Amino acid sequence: MYLEHWKLNLFPFENVADERFFFESDAHRMLREDLQDAILRRKGAIALTGGIGCGKTTLTQRILLSLPEHRFDIALINYPCLTSIEMLFEICHQLGLNPKQNDRTSMLHTLQKHLVKNAETGCDTLICIDEAQSIPSLETFEELRLLLNFQLGGRFLMSLLFVGQPELQRKIAEIPQLQQRIALHLNLQKMQSQDTTRYILHRLRTAGCTQAILTRQAVEKIYQHTTGIPRRINHLMDRCLLLGMRENASVLDSKLVEATMQRYPC
Repeated sequence: MYLEHWKLNLFPFENVADERFFFESDAHRMLREDLQDAILRRKGAIALTGGIGCGKTTLTQRILLSLPEHRFDIALINYPCLTSIEMLFEICHQLGLNPKQNDRTSMLHTLQKHLVKNAETGCDTLICIDEAQSIPSLETFEELRLLLNFQLGGRFLMSLLFVGQPELQRKIAEIPQLQQRIALHLNLQKMQSQDTTRYILHRLRTAGCTQAILTRQAVEKIYQHTTGIPRRINHLMDRCLLLGMRENASVLDSKLVEATMQRYPC
């Protein structure tokens, strides 16, 4: 427990989505605005890709929480290793529906009726699939694509948001009909050096840090080692704070960061 040593109120580098620690660079802000615009304008299918640990899930949750609650009916699927019929059932379940399980026709009729009702009452339906690169078969992707055929009055009755690692782009490309339906495909990049510094300081301040405990050289070494990937930054900074407490350090310098990297490879 290093909170007392560093005079912190919270652990600043936990690898869980926490609204209090959300950090947004200018590039991330523009990407978020583009995604929100596509969702609000009912563009149909949208894809967000990015490398492991770049913050896709955190950004997605931020967007979902920002959508007007009265206007959106959202199904969030975090475990997409599903067959096509299992995916249909999970979507229905997430939307609070209760169709006959393993009966595709029943599920489709129940889902379409729900989508039409939402549209008639001014409510938009959004299906968000996280870790979408884990969808096991092209058949499941095809099932999802066909859901975009649910349209009424010149508008999609639902929007699909695929979130996943770069492999997702390759999988989508294997189904030209789906690839052509992707109205917007954005890629979340690693943070640059300046944003890495701002990210670290933001999380420290949010956790209650009121003093300078990190040298510029230490931040440079952290950036070089993590290449600006938030998850790796969190792992390394958490270990640095722990080792710093054990060595009774008053500041994290480049030597301590180097020692942490050797003791806790990540």
